[in-house]
Amino acid sequence: MLTARQDNRLTAAENVSAALAEAAPTYTADKALQKIRTDLDALLATLKPLRQQGLRTASQGASKTKSQRRHLLATAAAEVAGDVYSYATDQQNRTLQTSADYNYSTLSKLRATALADLAQHIYDEATTHKTALADYGLTPARLTELQTALTSFNGGKNDPRQQISEGKATRLAIKDQFAQLATLLEDRLERSLRKYARSAPAFYQRIQAARIVVDRPGSHPGGEETPEQPG
Repeated sequence: MLTARQDNRLTAAENVSAALAEAAPTYTADKALQKIRTDLDALLATLKPLRQQGLRTASQGASKTKSQRRHLLATAAAEVAGDVYSYATDQQNRTLQTSADYNYSTLSKLRATALADLAQHIYDEATTHKTALADYGLTPARLTELQTALTSFNGGKNDPRQQISEGKATRLAIKDQFAQLATLLEDRLERSLRKYARSAPAFYQRIQAARIVVDRPGSHPGGEETPEQPG
């Protein structure tokens, strides 16, 4: 769910949280830092579970599933259409013959809606003539196969678009949370830390070191660790 860059930023935020917790006695009279620590921990509680879902990469899962459904439907429809065409030819029924004159190549190239409509038409024609078509090898199991493929295709043809929409909404929400994290660490914390550079230099340096984002392998080609200075 997180990009490698976001994962690195999250690690830096965790380091800051740990450093603030260990040095709490240093800023007992500083309400601003105390509030920053509270807000930071709240953000971390929201973001850390996302790490369990792994790093976000380009996925072909939805597209693969859609292709499989299309393949199954086009295959089943083409096979049934072949039986209907043979029957129509014997009956010299040109209308039925024309309505079933489709092969896998033609069906598989149709847009989703057109494929679903045509497969449904082939199914309806086959159901209408199913008694006669039994002599052409059209069994109830094959009709059921076509119906199942059609139902699956209709139920899933909008899945990729829906997944993309939901995925985009999730990424925008995560992006907003990381924007809040950046504001907290690079704006609020930076300003509150200034006074400690002279009054508590060890504490100041410790927090500054914790804020460094280390781009670990996965963030840049070659996987070299390049520290990024805070602010």
